[in-house]
Amino acid sequence: MEKEFNIIENYFNKAVKDIPLGIGDDGALIEKDNKNFYILSQDTLNVESHFLHDANPKNLGWKTLAVNVSDILAMGGNPKFALLSISIEKIKKPWLKNFSQGLFDCAKFYGVQLIGGDTSKGSLSFTLTIIGEVKKERALKRNGANSDEDIWITGDLGLASLGLALQNNSISLPSSVAKKSLSALHRPKPIKIDMSKINFLFTCAIDISDGLIPDIQHILKSSQIGANIFCKNLPVPSWIKKNDNYDYALYGGEDYQLILTSAKNNQEKIKKIATKYNLKLSIIGATNKSKVLKLFDVNGKIIKKIKKGFTHFA
Repeated sequence: MEKEFNIIENYFNKAVKDIPLGIGDDGALIEKDNKNFYILSQDTLNVESHFLHDANPKNLGWKTLAVNVSDILAMGGNPKFALLSISIEKIKKPWLKNFSQGLFDCAKFYGVQLIGGDTSKGSLSFTLTIIGEVKKERALKRNGANSDEDIWITGDLGLASLGLALQNNSISLPSSVAKKSLSALHRPKPIKIDMSKINFLFTCAIDISDGLIPDIQHILKSSQIGANIFCKNLPVPSWIKKNDNYDYALYGGEDYQLILTSAKNNQEKIKKIATKYNLKLSIIGATNKSKVLKLFDVNGKIIKKIKKGFTHFA
């Protein structure tokens, strides 16, 4: 069975002319002017695949935009505009009111304006196209990482996947962890910062949607490098540490945080900026020339079998 990325590569990844970057990254780049790029990205959320029929519409509105915001941030840019296409089975005014409120709450939080879209009748689905901007010399691409660089993570990992497991009744969690996990799943919060304040310190970035391991492998493949990742350094909830179950952080996905790479001599600058702008940034490993990903457990022993993260059509 063909998987998501095979479908893209086999049927849709055709050569394009006159644009700096097309398919294969968190967003496409097109020229705005001599100094700036527009960044364009798009995501679709479908009922039963991404959310349940009885999902809170306000949360759905928020998440529809938030998962796109993280793509713009991953390119080193700032989100500006959005177009929304919505398919609904029938008109329910209270539901639509709550969905739109969640969407516009997220738009206000991240400084995004809704400028168009489409509405149709059909199975419940949302497709959002987002447009951002970045200085040409500051755009972060997946192929920009070098060997012997630090690998940084924003925020925490594993909360959303814990929330999904809790929603599916496959685990039980303390009430405080459960609340945070469900919030991370249903109302993800990518970092909120003017990316021009930090993008110059990094060489590469990607957002974590399918899981830390599968997403960092995109960077390694594009940049033709390897990496060592250490579980003891992962910013995870105390429940994951206590139960020594790091798979939620490694493979769970839907964190919508960023993986970034940076030269080691930038460590102190990054820490100062993180403090200044109240960002949580953690070093979880380093890149190397091996072209191989090595994963180490909390005791420093290599994990021989690296699993796969989420993929459509698996």
